[in-house]
Amino acid sequence: MGSAFRWLAICGLALAGCAAARAADFQLTPDEIRRVDAREIVIRAALDSGQRRGTVRAAVKIDAPPALVFQVMGSCADAVRYVPHLRLCRVRDRAHDGTWQLVEQEIDFGWYAPRLKWVFRAEFVQDQSITFRQVAGDFKQNYGLWEFEATDGGAGTLLRYRATIDPPGYVPNWLARSTFKRELPQMLTDMRRHCEAEQARRVQANASPR
Repeated sequence: MGSAFRWLAICGLALAGCAAARAADFQLTPDEIRRVDAREIVIRAALDSGQRRGTVRAAVKIDAPPALVFQVMGSCADAVRYVPHLRLCRVRDRAHDGTWQLVEQEIDFGWYAPRLKWVFRAEFVQDQSITFRQVAGDFKQNYGLWEFEATDGGAGTLLRYRATIDPPGYVPNWLARSTFKRELPQMLTDMRRHCEAEQARRVQANASPR
């Protein structure tokens, strides 16, 4: 859970009706709608001149219902399977009613840079959104939002994302640029693959004779 792509360890357009690309405060263009419908990852980034800090937005269509995607993104056990370099994900505290968690995460780049550690508060609206904000850790800023929208009559999800990130000064610019340009798309692709595999597994299990 939570945001994820190197700096963010985490964490559907109803394209048939072009409904909505209103969440996570950006409107998809007709071309972006076509790209998402073709299973591309749409990313917009508004970064500083060094391309190391700023706000990034993304959208991806997943062939799994929002409830499943929401569940996967709220699970540390799942996060370590698709978040690059994630070495630790642990829930420190949580609300009895499931509306928030405090989550500790750690990312290891190997020799590229020191490990990044952070604790974020995630607030949940069941099957609809996850809002996150760093409350302790290495980032100067790290906060954002995931939003889940049902597509295809509830069988699919449009996942929309927005995050504002300012990494520590010791992170080199080239590594920050690589994160925005390559690792975020890869993380979203791997997360989609994980969700769709889990959905296929559940469908098969439900279809198996009892």
